[in-house]
Amino acid sequence: MSCSGSKWFNPAQVFAQFTTSSDKEGSNNSPTGRHGEKNNTEENKVNRREIQITESAEISLPPDKAKVSITCVNSKETVDDVKTSVNRRVDYILHTLKSYHIKENSYKINRILSRSENIYKYEVEIVVEFTDFLKCEEICNLLVEKLDNTVSVSSPVFFHSPSKLESQRCQACVSAVKNAKTKALQVVQMFNQILGPPITIKEDRYEEYVGPVGENIQGDSEKQDRQVQSYSDKITMATVTVCVKVFVVFEIKEKTKIHKRRK
Repeated sequence: MSCSGSKWFNPAQVFAQFTTSSDKEGSNNSPTGRHGEKNNTEENKVNRREIQITESAEISLPPDKAKVSITCVNSKETVDDVKTSVNRRVDYILHTLKSYHIKENSYKINRILSRSENIYKYEVEIVVEFTDFLKCEEICNLLVEKLDNTVSVSSPVFFHSPSKLESQRCQACVSAVKNAKTKALQVVQMFNQILGPPITIKEDRYEEYVGPVGENIQGDSEKQDRQVQSYSDKITMATVTVCVKVFVVFEIKEKTKIHKRRK
């Protein structure tokens, strides 16, 4: 089920028992010893009043990083000539990155020299990771404009850092539990009762989607990349949505009993 297309509707399920015959019998026949403690525990479980809630939460997180590959390649008859030609362009690229305050640990450089008959081919690849998408766009446009066809700039690939994605997953679960508590509180207040501590918290369902149409995150990313053209569309298609559904049981307490204990 796509979380972006529809919302879950989860009615609250309430179980409450205000008077029981065992309450009266317990006052006359109170068991003692280990068996008595066990019976009391079982009796408390039977007589315990509770509210059962099923709730959900959905959180979307756009990508926080972009990766761009800049490749400089040329072929010459001598090694010195081909290296000089390529390195001149590489120096310009590195200078551009430095002028935009891109740190050295944000990019990697790979150099490959090959020979075919009497021709030397030299290829340098610079892989840059951006956290500022505006800088990414400006740098890519500048390099395409200023450099010749021996330099190619790839289209940016947007992705999430592992810590950001993991934080989103935890936040979705916590939000679902908060929603369950809010719903349970509103229900018990209608009956002049007090919401007690949680008895059971269970994650019923976890779903993760990428893009606006609810495509599964393990889908064919290459197919999506061919269909997406604009810069903003690529960001949208890389947005991850996490949906969590939880089942929570809360204890119900009477207001009158609470007031008596306080006196």
